[in-house]
Amino acid sequence: MNGEMSILAIHDPPYNLTAFEIRKVDSFISWCKEWIGITNDYLAENSSLYLWIGANQKDGFQPLPELMIMMREFKEFSSRSLITMRNQRGYGTQKNWMAVRQECLYYTKGDPLFAVQYTEIPKILRGYYKEVGGKKTENLERSKSENIRASNVWVDVQQVFYRMVENVNGCYAQKPLASIERVVLASSQPGDLVIDFFGHSGTTLIAAEKTGRRCFTTDIDPIYCEIMIRRLERYRESGKEGWQNSNPFVEELNRQPQ
Repeated sequence: MNGEMSILAIHDPPYNLTAFEIRKVDSFISWCKEWIGITNDYLAENSSLYLWIGANQKDGFQPLPELMIMMREFKEFSSRSLITMRNQRGYGTQKNWMAVRQECLYYTKGDPLFAVQYTEIPKILRGYYKEVGGKKTENLERSKSENIRASNVWVDVQQVFYRMVENVNGCYAQKPLASIERVVLASSQPGDLVIDFFGHSGTTLIAAEKTGRRCFTTDIDPIYCEIMIRRLERYRESGKEGWQNSNPFVEELNRQPQ
């Protein structure tokens, strides 16, 4: 990075899965501590960190609680919010509540900027009366938007599936572009540098491109690195954010003998 510091880090690590092997929680947390330390080294004095992390309800909701405890060791970071994003589809049983949530931890270093974001959900509830300048007003009169502010519970973000333009086949942990764009817009400004150590489908890269930020990203798997490059090239050439029903390697597959 040539000494340049990032304003924002967005990480979506594998939730305790390593090439078909499940690590013990303490081993997973030790590994997380390493890359969190590296992240800390490359974050500016006033910056933000977002961590997507799983909570296995069959295993004491791990690794979420242990990661939260581990983060206390990094005194530079202050916990700010626990964001829950609702999936439209889930998995479950007749003997439990259907699991449809994804968790994202929001931390800050120093005193970074934060720009309030609004959803596309219109405000319909009137009330919350307050006297302003000697006049009794209600919440819609005082509001800065006709839509509801984004909270730490996101019910308005569409889960990625194969019929969406942004879909990248084979990237089963793909985050919705709308969720990452929301984070980028809230916690950075145009021209700022965003980092992502678990690039996967390249969603952070595309979100940065669309919003005028710069992004340094990588992935341990060279296939995902190639997917990210091709996704960015495709977006720049056509404006398409993914492949919908197709895939990043369709040309190679078409050259295969039938």
